[in-house]
Amino acid sequence: MSQPKTLHYFYVSIGSNLAPERHVAQAIGELSQRFGDVLVFPIVKTEPCDIHTDHPFFNTLVIFAAHDAADTIKHWFNQLEAAHGRDRSDPMRSKKDRTLDLDILHVQQQLDMQATRSFDEPYTQVCIDAVTSPQNTQSITLGRFQLGHRPATVYTKRGSSDVFVVEDTLNRLLQRFETTLHREQGLA
Repeated sequence: MSQPKTLHYFYVSIGSNLAPERHVAQAIGELSQRFGDVLVFPIVKTEPCDIHTDHPFFNTLVIFAAHDAADTIKHWFNQLEAAHGRDRSDPMRSKKDRTLDLDILHVQQQLDMQATRSFDEPYTQVCIDAVTSPQNTQSITLGRFQLGHRPATVYTKRGSSDVFVVEDTLNRLLQRFETTLHREQGLA
């Protein structure tokens, strides 16, 4: 009998500067469809970082739990970016406008927000700071819900198109998020 795979928390950045409202919303929905509950930080409009463009970015951070290995998830992220129109074969892709960019920032076995202190990209810090100071936050539509100004958890009923968005303080969302995941995994 094989051992169950360990549950890991994935801290992921999402960015887009081409039709960002659509691509960020779709990516959050696709993450929720694949991994279940997704904790979403405020969505922030940021200036481009390390690329020359007139198109500002929408950025956010998300956290979800999965049994998959990081390389498996990154491979799926690359497929998702390509499905959204990003040319993954272009060696200059990191210097160009993009429909979708998904990066794993951190993986750990315990949900711990201290990990966000190590994120050094300016756009990630703006998303973290927006939890307490919601300047430059952006609203996007996910299903029939507005999302983006405050931390939220996106719940998707697997096997149906039902999407629920709950906005609250980050501490309460973290507690609810971890409790729900543990209940689903039979750990509670």
